[in-house]
Amino acid sequence: MWQILRRNPRAFGAALLLHLILAAFTLVSVDWLATFDEVRSEPRVVQATIVSTEAVEAKVAAQHQTEAKRKAEEEARQQAEAERKAKEAAQRRAEAKRKAEEKARQRAEAERKAKEAAQRQAEAKRKAEEEARQRAEAERKAKEAAQRQAEAKRKAEEKARQQAAAERKAKQAAQRQAEAKRKAEEEARQRAEAEREAKEAAQRQAEAKRKAKEEAQRKAKEEAQRAREADLLVALEAEQAAAGELGVYTNAIRERIRRNWVRQPGMGRDLSCLVEVRLIPGGEVVPAGVRVIRSSGNPAFDRSVVTAVYKASPLPVPSGQLFGQFRNLRLDFKP
Repeated sequence: MWQILRRNPRAFGAALLLHLILAAFTLVSVDWLATFDEVRSEPRVVQATIVSTEAVEAKVAAQHQTEAKRKAEEEARQQAEAERKAKEAAQRRAEAKRKAEEKARQRAEAERKAKEAAQRQAEAKRKAEEEARQRAEAERKAKEAAQRQAEAKRKAEEKARQQAAAERKAKQAAQRQAEAKRKAEEEARQRAEAEREAKEAAQRQAEAKRKAKEEAQRKAKEEAQRAREADLLVALEAEQAAAGELGVYTNAIRERIRRNWVRQPGMGRDLSCLVEVRLIPGGEVVPAGVRVIRSSGNPAFDRSVVTAVYKASPLPVPSGQLFGQFRNLRLDFKP
């Protein structure tokens, strides 16, 4: 209404004036049905109340205020209703969003559980396959171990037979060579001295190589040690069966070194020294592989023992798994 008043004040004024006139006629009771003659012949006194324009305007303004208040209240009610409906719509949207999120969470949870179940099934299948593979591997290793054990036993028996034949032939040859050895002892002593000097020079040259090789040999030794440890369980019975054979080889090695040892003048019979000998498969002595662990107190005797070990190379050692016990050999040499 106020917007209409601001846009067209003249129309508002005309409408207000029309309302005032109608109100005035309403307040002044005029009998429009009376005839003109009656009015003229019989004048009557009319009771009239004069209403001021200000009172009419005030009443109209009050009515307008009441109408404006009513409209304002209606607008407020409509606005409150609209806000209530908007709030309810927002609540419905929030509830729908919550339900959608709940459904999405439930779907995600179902997918996660399905994925976990699939993973558990895959893990169970993998474990079953791994157990089957391990059982097959254990059976294969047991079979190979049995084969190695049988082969080791056969080889040990063959070596024992060959060793017995070799010892018999060696004894016969030793008897034939005893006389030749006696005559050759002097020449051997001279050659031993020359060889000692040459070997000392060779040892100095080999020392540099030895240090480089020691690291590789250490690693190879560790690998061989791990391999031996793995094979020891398999070859335990074979080693027990061949325990007597070790003594045979040890005695043969002692005899071989004793035959190549040359007694120096002035050496007593009560001398002894402990030497460590490093061997490779086949019985060859490793260069610079002879070391005095416990000296006899006589350097010449110690040197003669070291020289005898080098001259006796290759030493009679077993092959296969038994060789591992002769790779680093310690001998207490006595004349």
